[in-house]
Amino acid sequence: MANVLFLDKFQKVMKSFDSAELSECIQTREITTNASELMNDSLSLSLAYEALLEEASYIALNDSGEKQFTLYRILKSSDEENILSFENINFAVDELDNFIIKDVRPSNKALPQVINQLLSDSGCDWTLGVCEVNKNITSNFYYSSMREALKALQEFGCEFTFAVEITGNTISRKVINCYNKIGKVTNKRFEYGEDVLKIVREKDRTNIVTAIIGRGKGEEVGDGHGRRLEFTNVEWKKSNGKPLDKPKGQNYLEYPEMTAEYGIPSNGKMLPRKTVVVFEDIEDANELLKKTYETLEYYSRPLVQFSTEVLGPDAIGNTVTIHRGDRGYHYQTRVFKVVTNYVTGQVQAGLGDNLNGTSINRQVSNVQNNISDLNQNKMGFYESTEIGKYQDDIMRGAGADGGSIYLVNGKEAGVSNSRAPYEQVFMDGPKISASQYFMIQNNRGISFKQCNKGQWKTIQDVHNGASRTAWTLDGTFNADFINAGVLQGVKIRSVDDKFIVELHNGKVRFLRNLGNGKEEEMVAFTPSLNNETGELNGIGLVQNPGYKFAISSKNSDGTFSNVVRVPADSTGSKPKLELFGDVSVSGRLLLNGQEVVAGGGSGGGEGEFPPEIVTEQEKNAWIVWQFLKSKGYTEQAAAGILGNMEQESGVMPDTDQVGGPAYGLVQWDGSAYPLVPPATWNGREYVQNLMRAAGISGDYKIAKTQSQLLEWCMFNGQYIPTSSYPYSVAQFKGLTNISTATTAFEANFERPAATHPERVQLAIKWYNKLHGLKPPTPIGNLKEQLDKFYNTYKERYVQNGQCVGLTTAWMATLTANKYGMTPWNSQSTNPDGSPTSGNPRWNYEINIGDGISAATIGTFAPPPGWTKIIPQKAEDCKAGDIFYVGTDSGISTGHTGIVYEDGKNGRVPTLDQNFLNSPVRWFDGGPSSSWGLYNWFCIWRKNT
Repeated sequence: MANVLFLDKFQKVMKSFDSAELSECIQTREITTNASELMNDSLSLSLAYEALLEEASYIALNDSGEKQFTLYRILKSSDEENILSFENINFAVDELDNFIIKDVRPSNKALPQVINQLLSDSGCDWTLGVCEVNKNITSNFYYSSMREALKALQEFGCEFTFAVEITGNTISRKVINCYNKIGKVTNKRFEYGEDVLKIVREKDRTNIVTAIIGRGKGEEVGDGHGRRLEFTNVEWKKSNGKPLDKPKGQNYLEYPEMTAEYGIPSNGKMLPRKTVVVFEDIEDANELLKKTYETLEYYSRPLVQFSTEVLGPDAIGNTVTIHRGDRGYHYQTRVFKVVTNYVTGQVQAGLGDNLNGTSINRQVSNVQNNISDLNQNKMGFYESTEIGKYQDDIMRGAGADGGSIYLVNGKEAGVSNSRAPYEQVFMDGPKISASQYFMIQNNRGISFKQCNKGQWKTIQDVHNGASRTAWTLDGTFNADFINAGVLQGVKIRSVDDKFIVELHNGKVRFLRNLGNGKEEEMVAFTPSLNNETGELNGIGLVQNPGYKFAISSKNSDGTFSNVVRVPADSTGSKPKLELFGDVSVSGRLLLNGQEVVAGGGSGGGEGEFPPEIVTEQEKNAWIVWQFLKSKGYTEQAAAGILGNMEQESGVMPDTDQVGGPAYGLVQWDGSAYPLVPPATWNGREYVQNLMRAAGISGDYKIAKTQSQLLEWCMFNGQYIPTSSYPYSVAQFKGLTNISTATTAFEANFERPAATHPERVQLAIKWYNKLHGLKPPTPIGNLKEQLDKFYNTYKERYVQNGQCVGLTTAWMATLTANKYGMTPWNSQSTNPDGSPTSGNPRWNYEINIGDGISAATIGTFAPPPGWTKIIPQKAEDCKAGDIFYVGTDSGISTGHTGIVYEDGKNGRVPTLDQNFLNSPVRWFDGGPSSSWGLYNWFCIWRKNT
């Protein structure tokens, strides 16, 4: 029993009937074999004449008792012998053809999201109801009807049904339901040949295959596709629930029962009938095997269409099992057609293989169109002949076999009643039935289709076949079809809602989509060119201010943590780089041009401060103090400079003069008489000009860099001796009176308009603060420091490459850069007041004892904190000692190095270097080492 409603053109309910009150009420629903076609659904109805019903435009039917109805549009009505008859077609399929989608291009979006987007874009008043399909879709819908869009979506593996909800006498909601497959898998089983199962049509195919080699997508190579995907390494076992056995290593799937029945006879056994089937879009071996099985199941047996009357009206799409005992196999199949007579209650279902040539909907539609054409287009013989000639001209090449190029009119394609050309079909064979590959050109663009050879017989089969659009009419090209060749001189853009990646003119740009056609570059890989010659010298990664760039590591929870980051506030004039986590450096590490020695400080004391140094001002003063002393200034001269700096800048290097042009520790001023032109009122600019002239690199805003600039300025025109203080630079460096040094620097370097005697007290304060302070001792035991030192300099040259360069660097490492050697004759006395005659001068910089042989140095007394030892045996030498050796003939030549391991059994392993092609190396202490070339001399050992 069903409830039947008649509705007017405004879809308002006019009258309601039970199906028992009708003369006839037959519903026919059919799932076609073509996945791109929506389900055919028609209704044939007749009842006693009522004048009111002649105004009806729609009929709704409900056989479930639920609130959802199936709605039909009346195609044809007739009144014969007081019986009203109606031929009707599903309203949804008809109505959805009139809602046009302008432009929707989903990219890897969930199917429900895609359907809702299509409904919204087309202005359709239908809504999405049930959606059990969990798939992501990438496609293109451009000026396509909603009906065509749903047909295209079905090709992704889903099926649709349509219903309306009626509240009162009005349709309140129109619903599209989406399923993986209409119907359900049942336990219903039919035996081939039983009475309830009638054979409607049977086709014993001659092209049966019992084994298939499935091949998937090919690998992309330079000239096209390489080897295609296969399932050779995938294993199936029936014992594990798989439908067939397929051992690992076998590249085909076989249906043994079908081979036994339909195989190739050979020497008393049956061999499988094999073929190759290509699934162009499959990229997973397991999925390829599954698809191959589905194809094999269909092509390994004769096609049989059955009918039965034991199923209900809701059986459409259900899966049942057909068992064929005479052939020894069974298979699952769907109920593809259900015809329900709601007056008699009889239900006839079609199942098995759908061998129908055309559907009832197409027949009803063709009847209506033929009647309309006949009434409106009556013509004579001449007109018919001329039209025939014209039609033959435009179809030239088609002939009886079709031809490799087929010009199709709208009527043949089934899209209109027009015989004007609608599309052009190119095929790889002489006729449709002998072709496998097709290219279609029509008002939507260019698309490609593929079938099994012989699967398509007519041009409508081709037109309705699943397609992949390559080029839409608005110029949009699908890059999936670029499988070979070289793209040259093109612009490629990948666009998301907020993010764009662009490849153009040799650049890879990452852009932010601001909307309204506006974009902003965030980061770009760009060619690096020589500023002078314009020649390409590499590539660069350029970050734009306002956007960060990071290299990150992924966490277990899916989040990311930065490892390297250029922050958003980094600019060309103020670059910034942030590092996170442990940092390992192989090779030398330079900070502002100064090498950081493994296990020691950072050169000149910067970054390593005594515990008494706390404030930023004190740290800056310590950096200046250490640097000046390393350049030969006495502590009194260094204190005098600091006294001037405190009044000039507060010993804060990044300081601008209030209301004036000066900048920096000593307030460099280039506004009137610059050392380096041009004159500028901008002190920062002037300091940077001076640094370029001096060849000084590094951050101009820090104390270390400005200390280097101060030393350069002393020798390049800023320091000018006066009559009151006629000291040269060398003489100024040696001053031992703080007051004299302070006023001399003020007069000769700063040259203010008025003197400032208060600077003397400031200088004395700094001398008292810094005198006697020592840098912190490096962390780690002596052997650990020595191993780090060796790993840093292994197979490299230290300083000038002479042997003494290695030992002075090691001394500096042990003392945080306190002790090293300068030219021994550059000063008359050592810091302790002893004469330098016959002794090197010890101070706080790593320098080389120029002109002094290692053997000569070995005769000197060691610096404070070290002990000189004359070893009598190998065991007297300990790791970390510095050795000096000479010859029997005198001390004019010799060698020096480092004891690497404690001496033992006459061997003393050492480290040394020599500029004659001998970088830092290890010797085992045997006869071929440094010890074998000289006699024992002495060692220096750092006091503990």
